[in-house]
Amino acid sequence: MALSEQQISQLDRALIGYKFPKVYFDFVRSVAVDARDMSIVEESIRMMLTDRSGEGIRNGLANVLYWGYAQIGYRESRVRRFRERVSPEQLTRFGTLLDAYGVPSPSQVASLKMPEYSGISFISKILMFLDPHRYCVLDRQLATLGNGHGNRALDQLTVRTQIPVTSGNEQAYDLWRSECAAIGNRYFSDRYRVADVERGFFQLVQDGQSSLAERIYHAA
Repeated sequence: MALSEQQISQLDRALIGYKFPKVYFDFVRSVAVDARDMSIVEESIRMMLTDRSGEGIRNGLANVLYWGYAQIGYRESRVRRFRERVSPEQLTRFGTLLDAYGVPSPSQVASLKMPEYSGISFISKILMFLDPHRYCVLDRQLATLGNGHGNRALDQLTVRTQIPVTSGNEQAYDLWRSECAAIGNRYFSDRYRVADVERGFFQLVQDGQSSLAERIYHAA
């Protein structure tokens, strides 16, 4: 199957119209930052995550939560809980993973057992901020695009209260980001990164067009 010109246009508009809050928190100055575009958020959080000081990594991981929970009322409590409970050893081991792999796998991050980072949803956000050209988010909203009986990545997921890190779900995540890369290449001549294509599907879901997003996903 292939996307129609109308479907390509619909996904393109969603990509361009991505409206998730462009925010992060400056823990040094204790101020919230509303950035003018997502690239500033990406670069700011990536720099924190790859800072070799424990405090820099702690701020980066806290900001993945701050951004990811931007539309949810309990954001501050989740961020505060992470900052209070994450251990120096866990932060050091996270930095070691980055030194060894650049972008670690979901199971490698999950093995650290850091608070708030037990499922693929938020672990995938870490990976996206580390390299949005090759990695993207996979959360429960996007998981709804799977119909459970197809052969696409999201059809293969096992979803509970969260998307647990299992070997099957990890394979599905890797296939999902490969699918986003293929869509960007086939229909948009690589104008969009893997993370951008995912955001187009996410925006369709956010706009109440889940059925359209599912049809585009399975036809692409």
